[in-house]
Amino acid sequence: MSKNEIVKVTLLLMEAFKEIKEREKISIPHCEFCGKKIVGTKWNKKYHHINIAQEPKKRFFCSRQCKLRWIFENSSSIN
Repeated sequence: MSKNEIVKVTLLLMEAFKEIKEREKISIPHCEFCGKKIVGTKWNKKYHHINIAQEPKKRFFCSRQCKLRWIFENSSSIN
């Protein structure tokens, strides 16, 4: 491979990484209760609430307290 080809491939890869990074920025959710942006990957494992009878089916929270507050606040408004 010549240096020009290597430079072209490198530029193409950098553009592809930029596109992926922009898509990931959009997909980072905000807390359903307090509205804080959820950072890191822990939110995906611990603090999510799935209910197939509602839209959206998955809701994300920044902490367990926010999740519980959201659940009890919404359940009291239904009754």
